[in-house]
Formats: sequence, structure tokens, C-alpha cells
Amino acid sequence: MDGNRGRHLTDEQIMGVRAEFDTGDRRARGAVEPGMRGVVIAGAVLVLIAAMILPHAGGASGWDVLLFDAKARGEAATFPLRLFTWVCVIAGIAFSVSALLLRRWVLVWAACLGCGLASFLGLFAVWTRQTLLVGHAGGGPGAGMLLAWAAVGVIAYQWLRLAWSRAGVPTR
Repeated sequence: MDGNRGRHLTDEQIMGVRAEFDTGDRRARGAVEPGMRGVVIAGAVLVLIAAMILPHAGGASGWDVLLFDAKARGEAATFPLRLFTWVCVIAGIAFSVSALLLRRWVLVWAACLGCGLASFLGLFAVWTRQTLLVGHAGGGPGAGMLLAWAAVGVIAYQWLRLAWSRAGVPTR
């Protein structure tokens, strides 16, 4: 004979079960599953890290520009280039790695918007390196800057596709 027959749940027990289901539902809606996009993003982040070692302006590497040391000052690293480099490190590396590890939507959107801004700043940084004022020392855009610009563009595109997939999900 079934021992549960004739046994009824109280209203408090039902509310407890409902609260448990709601908690699990909220947790599931807040998690991100990037799938293959995560692999592409991780690869592009590694390319971005490698691009920081290569020259961005003349002989100054991305890390030199980031820290604005004597080498970067000697190459006349402009403000747009320095801003692009900082946003690449913050959004392209830090936010992207955090979003991949923690799998939170707010970090996905932060990485998406930050990398989108970095893509625009990269365009502006390349333009300013190609149009140095007469009398200013320094070379044009380096291979590292162009590679970083391409990598952050790929990261922005992948995050945008992933973030946009969430846009149709209704929330309470």
C-alpha cells in the first residue's frame, strides 16, 4: 500500500516548493551559455593579449602605450591611441574573461558595449596615427594596433550576437 496516499501538502509547503522553483528559474535565466561563441571569444582575447606585445605606435608596444612610458612618449602616442589601448584591456580582456568565467548577462552586455566602443576608438586611433602633425616624431599604426583593432572587433561582434539573442526573452 502506498504510504503517501491520503497525505496532503500544506499551503506553507506548497509556497516553499514554489519559492524553490522560482529561485532556480531566476538563476537559470541569469546564466549565459556562450557555446562555440565562447571559444571564438577566448581565442580573440588571446590574440588581443598577444597584440599588446607587438608595436602599436612606431616601436612602442601596447603595454608601453598603456603605461605611457618614455618609449610611448617618444613615439608621440596620442590620446586616442592611449584611450583605445585602455578600453581594449578593460573591456576586451577583463570584461570578456569575467563574462566567460562568471556567465552573467550584465557582464556580457558590459563586454559587448565596451568592445563596441573600443572598435570605434580603434578606428579613431588608426586615423590619428596616420595623420600625425608635421614635426611630430613617431611612426604610423603598428601591427599590434591593427591586430588589436581586428581582435576587439571580432570580440564585439560575438558578444553582440550573444547579447542580442537574449533580447527576446521576457522578464518578470
